[in-house]
Amino acid sequence: MNNTKFYYLYNILFTVALSFFNPILYIYLLSKDFSFAEVGLYLSIFWLASFMTELPCGAITDNIGAKNSILISMIFRVVGLILLLSNSLILLYISAILSAIAESFQSGTLTSWLVNVNNKNNEEIDIDKVFSRTSLYALFFSAVIGFISAKYVYVYFKSLSIILSMTVFIISFLFTYVFMQKLEQTQKISIENLKGSLVTVKNSLKETLYVKSSIFLMILFVVPSILDLGPSNQWQAVFEKLDTDIIGYVWVGISVSGMLGSVIYEKLSNRLSKLHILYFFVIVNLGMLLMFIFIQNVYARFILFMLFIVFFTLMSIQVSVFMHKYLVKSDENRTTTVSIFYTFESIIVAILLSVNGVLTDKVGIENTWLAYMALVGVIILSFMFVKLKKRRIK
Repeated sequence: MNNTKFYYLYNILFTVALSFFNPILYIYLLSKDFSFAEVGLYLSIFWLASFMTELPCGAITDNIGAKNSILISMIFRVVGLILLLSNSLILLYISAILSAIAESFQSGTLTSWLVNVNNKNNEEIDIDKVFSRTSLYALFFSAVIGFISAKYVYVYFKSLSIILSMTVFIISFLFTYVFMQKLEQTQKISIENLKGSLVTVKNSLKETLYVKSSIFLMILFVVPSILDLGPSNQWQAVFEKLDTDIIGYVWVGISVSGMLGSVIYEKLSNRLSKLHILYFFVIVNLGMLLMFIFIQNVYARFILFMLFIVFFTLMSIQVSVFMHKYLVKSDENRTTTVSIFYTFESIIVAILLSVNGVLTDKVGIENTWLAYMALVGVIILSFMFVKLKKRRIK
């Protein structure tokens, strides 16, 4: 099994595991009588814990190897899901912390590993094509599994979706343990490696935070996450008000729209590899969400939300590609540098998610979305103004 094939298969398994609970997580927690504010705090704790663990986990991964990192991630995932079966608010928040640690060991690990291994073996890969194709495969399985989970599994027994997700994560653990052994010489965890992690963090911080252009890119790359903060977490609650049976179909629509976005990016990757295109996509999605909020027709809302997903997928792939092309300065610190960005993103999202839950309880979902749309609009207009001013000076 070659490196790229393993990368594809692992991501498919990972997507299947997530797709059993992602389509129903928000309404699953609300069904346990948690308030919007409590669910918002749960999500905020997840992102806050991600912020606190992303950088050290990325540095540790650079020193202990991708295999150890992914195996550790799977263990934390399973334990975190077990705690979701409880009705305890404290255990819910502990689950958020464990899931965040799992995400920190997972995020960017396999992607950085794939790039580094192929560079080491002098094997050229088309990063744009691999990323878009991975997204396409993942979204296909996400559509199928997510629909089954939301339409049948969740309706039959709400906790079964969580249990099935745990099962697939265990399978992913075994798959990684067996097959990744042949692709990478695993390092043992030691004090020396952990000390080396501190050096890696220091070097990556110098390469990233001390360069103005890198800071600018990090702020720009987090904008899509701010815009998607409400839709990605609360779409279930919005559409459930319209029809309780529609969740599964909306999830399929989301997955198909994501697949369409991946196909578009793969076909037009050369034309979409410019930063100014990212500005355009953000502005388009602001318009989509604005119409979604003020148009009450269920079919029109469905179409607008799917278009939003198409453009959000394009932005997500752009950010992934841009990070490795423009933000990463060296292969040795690749995972750590990517982790620095995810740490920055986690700080922003953690703060805004906490506010999101409180605002939703007070003013409703749509008005909360409008507030974040205004924030994104101010950021984008400010960046465009600064860029235009620099051009005039030149």
